[in-house]
Amino acid sequence: MRRLLLTIAMTLLPWGVAQAQLPGKQVVGGQVHSALAQANPGGAWCFVGRGLSIFEASANGSQAAISLPEVFYFDGTTYYLLNGLSHLTFTSPTGGTIKFRYTDYPVAVTIPAFTNYSEVAGESANLTVVNFSINFTSGTNSSNCTLPVTIKYEIN
Repeated sequence: MRRLLLTIAMTLLPWGVAQAQLPGKQVVGGQVHSALAQANPGGAWCFVGRGLSIFEASANGSQAAISLPEVFYFDGTTYYLLNGLSHLTFTSPTGGTIKFRYTDYPVAVTIPAFTNYSEVAGESANLTVVNFSINFTSGTNSSNCTLPVTIKYEIN
């Protein structure tokens, strides 16, 4: 009898904290936390500023539209301003490419890879924290910069 009750409890009760999920086909708003990254002093750097962000995932979760208030990437020679509406295309549950709308820059700059994507529950039931890293490069190792992005979204 104890084994039967234990088996039922293990089957029906969740293990661990529930994973937050931003709803598909619904626009949610949030706040970006500012971050600055630089691999080597005097070399390439990247920055995301604090401000408003919106997020809308496709129904199947393979793509998402996201806005970032202020994004700069300096490859050691050239400054790139990449803020505004962007599109995430997922090639795995945790990564893919992000396409920035400004297209006069090199493709390596406007469509970098993103990695380490996660959605976790915030400190209250209606908050979801999204984390990912944008891996900037303009084609050389000395121009690499990995920008950590953290956005807290509120779901009403």
